[in-house]
Amino acid sequence: MHYNRDTREFKGCLSSQRKKTENNMNRSVQSPPAWHPDEISFLEQEGALAPGINAIPLERVRERWIHRTLREVFLSPTGYVAKRYCHFPGRKDYRKVWQREHRALVRLRGLNVPQSAGFITVQHSANVTGILHVRSLLPGSGVQWRSNSDIERLADLLSSFHSRLVVTLDPQKENFIFTSLRDRDIGFIDFGRARVFHSRNPLMLFNIGKELAKLGIEGGLTEPQFAAFIGHYDKKTTYSRGQKAIISASMRYWQRRHNRRLKQTKNH
Repeated sequence: MHYNRDTREFKGCLSSQRKKTENNMNRSVQSPPAWHPDEISFLEQEGALAPGINAIPLERVRERWIHRTLREVFLSPTGYVAKRYCHFPGRKDYRKVWQREHRALVRLRGLNVPQSAGFITVQHSANVTGILHVRSLLPGSGVQWRSNSDIERLADLLSSFHSRLVVTLDPQKENFIFTSLRDRDIGFIDFGRARVFHSRNPLMLFNIGKELAKLGIEGGLTEPQFAAFIGHYDKKTTYSRGQKAIISASMRYWQRRHNRRLKQTKNH
C-alpha cells in the first residue's frame, strides 16, 4: 500500500519562522473535534466504516494546520481515504481543496485514479465547521522511471487527463504510483490542486504548460526522459498550432521562473 506524503510548499505571506510559530500555537490551544454523527453516518454509508462500531477504526496518517484550519487524513481498513478539514475561529484556509479533488475525480472516473464518494459539511460547534471528503484508496508502489514504456504510459495518463479537461497542477513524482508492477500501469493519487475546465480555453492551455513544466522539474525525470515524454505527449494530443503555442509559451515561462528562483537561492 502506498500513501503519498504531501511535500508541497505552503505559499503564504508569513516567513517560515512565523508560520512555524503559528502552527505550534494552533496545536497548543486546539484539538481535533470529536466525530460528528453525520460524519459517522456518511462513513458508514460509503463503506469506509463498518456499521455499529462505537470507536472510529480509522488511522490518522497526517495532521496539518494552515492558519486556523486543521487538515487531517485518515486511512480506513476497508480501503478508503477520509480527509477532514476543520475551520476554527480566526484566519482560515479558504481553498476548497475537497471540492477541487472531488470534481476532478468525478470527471476522470474510469481512469487509473481514486474514486470520490463525495463530501459533506458539518457544524461541530457554534464556531467550528468541518468538511469530510471520502475517496477510495488506490493501492500501489512508488514509481521509478526506467524504460521508454514507462514514459509512454506517463504520457498516456496525462494526455487522458487533459483530454477530459482536467489539469492536476501537482505532477510530483510522489503523486504517481505503479498500480501493477508486472504491467507497470501508472496511477495518480493527489488531486488537491486540480483544475477542471469546460473547454480548451487559453487558461486551460496555460495551466497545461505549467503542469508540463512542473513535471520536468518535480516529476523525477531525467532531461532525455522528459524530452521523450514531450514527444509521446505531442503524438497523443490533438492541439492546433495556436494551442500548442500557448502551451509552449507557458512551459518556457514556468521553467524560467523556476531557474530564477534557483539562482536567487544560490546567491543567498
